[in-house]
Amino acid sequence: MVTPESAARELRENTTDGAAVLARRGISLLSSFVAAADDDDLSAATRRCAQRMRDARPTMAAVGNLMELWLETFAWSQEDFRNRAIAHCESILARADRALAETVRIAHKRLGEFPRGSVLLTHSASSTVCSVIDGLPFRLLATASEPGGEGRRMAAELGITCVEDEDAPSRVADVAAVVAGADAVARDAFANKVGTRALACAARESATPFFVVAESYKWVADARPVVAEDSFEAVENEFVTAFLSDRVQCVSLSPWR
Repeated sequence: MVTPESAARELRENTTDGAAVLARRGISLLSSFVAAADDDDLSAATRRCAQRMRDARPTMAAVGNLMELWLETFAWSQEDFRNRAIAHCESILARADRALAETVRIAHKRLGEFPRGSVLLTHSASSTVCSVIDGLPFRLLATASEPGGEGRRMAAELGITCVEDEDAPSRVADVAAVVAGADAVARDAFANKVGTRALACAARESATPFFVVAESYKWVADARPVVAEDSFEAVENEFVTAFLSDRVQCVSLSPWR
């Protein structure tokens, strides 16, 4: 049975999946908790579970933002609480689906300017990047993305070339663009897997476009994102050619609501 503690622990200990996957997983865990929890004080228990998951991964703004959206927009009356809470989880997931679909559309429009057969390089294993690349006539290279090696695993699953992290900056000049995901986007910087900065610097030196694809629920209103885990780093937005997202691009916008 899902408990507030086990749900938060699952989100904290998952170092394989990216922010979008974990944000959706959090909402699904909340739905499972509500479905199985005792009727006694269900409202208070649900709020406690949502708050624990909201705070579980501060570096991954998507996790906290989706959960906070659920908390802020749910009608906290007792009437038919369980069914309404579960339905509200589904509505948040549907909203995240729409954000992804629009992000993919915007990214396809921009990246579609590159010639067929172009080679793109990505870092880590962003599910958003994978959704964007799917259907485009490009070749994708993935860095190994240590520690964790999620890029190496993604390359094996997709049958694409894996580039060792130490070799990746030297490959940037030979690709059409670097396309990265983000775990959080703030006004002055974004957070992503450690190693992203090296690619961004190499892209600037070689005049290679550097794109960040990130649904708007990964955005925060702060100047810089929280980076509370050693495997992540903040990279200044000045390195980014364009943020490709489901909203008009202005990183001074308030968080997704």
